[in-house]
Amino acid sequence: MKIKIKLIRKVEQAAQVVASNDDLLIEILLRLPIKSLIRFKLVSKHWHSLITDPKFCHLRNPKPNPALGLFLLPRLNYYVIPCFEYVPFSVQEPTNPSLLKLKFTKDPHGISIVQSCNGLLLCSSFQAHEPNRRYYVYNPTTKHFTTFPKTDQETGIRKKIRGMYLAFDPAKSPHYKVVCVRHVELDQGEYEYQIEVYSSETGPWIVSSQHFTAEVNFEEGVYWSGSIHWISYEKVESLYFNVDEKRLETTPLPPFLDGWMGRSNYYFGESCDHLNFIQTFGSQCQFNVYEMKRDYSEWFVKYEVDLSPLVTTFSGMISSYLNPMDWYFSRSILCLIRGEKEKDSFLVLQIPGKVIRYNLVCKTFETLHECAEVKDVLSFTYGSQHIDKDVEEVLSFTWTIGFQHIESLCCV
Repeated sequence: MKIKIKLIRKVEQAAQVVASNDDLLIEILLRLPIKSLIRFKLVSKHWHSLITDPKFCHLRNPKPNPALGLFLLPRLNYYVIPCFEYVPFSVQEPTNPSLLKLKFTKDPHGISIVQSCNGLLLCSSFQAHEPNRRYYVYNPTTKHFTTFPKTDQETGIRKKIRGMYLAFDPAKSPHYKVVCVRHVELDQGEYEYQIEVYSSETGPWIVSSQHFTAEVNFEEGVYWSGSIHWISYEKVESLYFNVDEKRLETTPLPPFLDGWMGRSNYYFGESCDHLNFIQTFGSQCQFNVYEMKRDYSEWFVKYEVDLSPLVTTFSGMISSYLNPMDWYFSRSILCLIRGEKEKDSFLVLQIPGKVIRYNLVCKTFETLHECAEVKDVLSFTYGSQHIDKDVEEVLSFTWTIGFQHIESLCCV
C-alpha cells in the first residue's frame, strides 16, 4: 500500500511539473492528433489559450495538412438547401460522417460552400439575392465560424459581386484575407471590374485596384502561391492577383485543346502548393495533366493519364444521348491531390454510381464511394403524346470540383 501511495504521489508531482512548464506542455500537445487537441481545449482556460494560440497552430503544422477527403454536392440537392456528402480518400479509415449539413448559424436561405482553402471553407447564403446574401468563413474541424461584413457600396454606382475568394496560407500567417471582384456598371451600359480585399487581421474592406477590363471566368478562382488565379475558357487570357502586393498580372494561357468547348471537361485547381490544369473531351481516354511553373513562365506536362483500363472495368461509363453514334465517356474530374511523395498523387473522378481514386504514377484505381443511382429523364412529344423516358444513369454529383477537407486548428 505504501509503495502504491508513493507511486501516485510521484505521478502527481510529474503532472504538476508538466502543468507548470508551458514549454514542456506545448511539446507534449504538439504530438497529439487534432481531435484530441479539440477535446483538451476544454481542460482549462490556460490549455485553451495554449492550443488556440496562432503560434501553436503554426508550430504543429508549419505547412498545411494533406487533404483527407472531399465535400461534394449531390445533383439531387442542387436546387434545395444543400447537404454535402463527405467522401474520404482512405477506404480503410473514414474520417468524418458521410453528410455535412451547414447549420453553424441560422441563415434563412440555407448555407452552401463557395471555396475551400487550406482547412477553411468560404461559405455563403444559398441562392439568395445579393443584397440578402451573407458570407462566412467556417472551420469544419473546430466548428467555429465568423461572418464578415458586406462590401461598401459607393453612392450612385452599381456594383455586382462576380466572385468571392479566400486567401489563406497558415505557413505564412494565421490570418486570412478575402478577395472580392466586383462588376462596376459605368455610363452607356459599359462595365469594368474592381478588386476589394478584406483582412481578418486589420478589418474593413479596402479597394485594391483601379477599374479594369478582363475576359476571364471570375466565378472560379484558385488560390496558389499568394495569389488568386483565373482563366478564360474562351482562350482569351489568364490573370492572377497577388493579394499581399495588390498587383494584377497576366499569365500564360493553359494549353487548351481544339474542339467544341461545350463537350469538354475542365479541372483548374491547387493541391500541396501546385497549380494544375486538365482539359478532356467526352470521348477521350488519354489526356495530360499540366502544371504551372512557379515563375509563371509556362505550363508543362506533369502526368500522362490513360483511363482505358477504367472504361474496360466500368462499361457503364460509355454513354450516348439520342444518337448511338454520338457516344462519350460519362465522367468528371472532382479533384487532383498531390501527395507528400510523388507516388501518392492521384485524381478523384466520378463515373456513374461511383467515385474513383486513380493513382497518377502507378496508374491503378480503386472505388472510394458508391453513389445513389441517378437517372436522367428525357421529355419529348411524339404526335399528340407526351413521353418521359429514362435515358441513362448520370453522374451523382454536380460538375463543380470537390471541396477539399483539411484538418486545421486555425482560428477564424
